[in-house]
Amino acid sequence: MKIAIYYGILFAFAIFIWAVIESLVGLHDRYIQYHEYLSYFFAVPSVAIMFWGIRSSRNQSDSRTGFRKAFMAGLGITLVVTMLCPLVWYVFCVFVNPTFLNNMMHYAVETKGMDAQIAALRFSLSNHILVSTISTSVIGVVIAFVIAIIVARRKN
Repeated sequence: MKIAIYYGILFAFAIFIWAVIESLVGLHDRYIQYHEYLSYFFAVPSVAIMFWGIRSSRNQSDSRTGFRKAFMAGLGITLVVTMLCPLVWYVFCVFVNPTFLNNMMHYAVETKGMDAQIAALRFSLSNHILVSTISTSVIGVVIAFVIAIIVARRKN
């Protein structure tokens, strides 16, 4: 459980740092049109963190980790990061970059042609936290599943 907590916190911290970096390089304002595409690159650190966490969960005496144990370790990490996700996005959107969601809303209306009322709902803080939390949990489960298959098949 300590490993799941450690890697879940690390994962949540990585989400926060990634958002800060996006903000600093302008993906939340002047280069907002690239945000949705460049955000996919967060898959690299998220997969790496999940892989390290699952690998760390095995006993040193075991030369092989079974699928079930690896998947459960990944689910533990996912649970921790899912619980921390609302806090991460609240802190980021309220204290670090309070204009982020407003910029996203204006971009959706002006460039994508989204209705202003729908955009206001879509990019509200509560909705962003909800969508981010759900997507983090779903993506975490998928990543844990795939990595568990890989780790279980390897003969280390």
